[in-house]
Amino acid sequence: MVARNVTWLAVLVLACSAVVVGVLGEEFSALRFLSGVVLLAVVRRLRVPAPFEAVFSVVVTVAFWCDVGRWYQRVPELDTVVHFLLTGAGSVVAFFALLRGAGPELRQAAANTPRWTLTLLVGMAGTSAATLWELYEWVVEQVSPETMQVGYGDTVADLAVGVTGSLLAGALFAGSRRT
Repeated sequence: MVARNVTWLAVLVLACSAVVVGVLGEEFSALRFLSGVVLLAVVRRLRVPAPFEAVFSVVVTVAFWCDVGRWYQRVPELDTVVHFLLTGAGSVVAFFALLRGAGPELRQAAANTPRWTLTLLVGMAGTSAATLWELYEWVVEQVSPETMQVGYGDTVADLAVGVTGSLLAGALFAGSRRT
């Protein structure tokens, strides 16, 4: 129950953040925070295991603040940590999104899948999500130049730590579940 409340707290923090930065005239930043609210509202409906949902919610909140608050520029290593954690926790969320959309047959098949296969499936879901995130970063940089520090080296490094985080989360998920 406590883990589920973490998501609602994260939604509240992101919504309040959107209002504050919006009042301060930073509409683009407000939209970013609101996109986090929408993302977490969707995640709540996926019925992701509570610990993974809680970690994802916290990391999403931190990631948006790191971006809007330009914390990545002050502490460059933070980008690597956030990409590792966000993609790791996000891989389980993405996997549950796929299962919810696929129907009961695939959910049953996933429940009976060997752990190593489940680890790879979750890892691939996270790798796909990491790729989509890197595309998001590129779009934001095109819309608002100098907003994000993106480049070839940054993108490859982010994807590398994202894949690692996804596979680790997949292994943790596969080792912790049996339902």
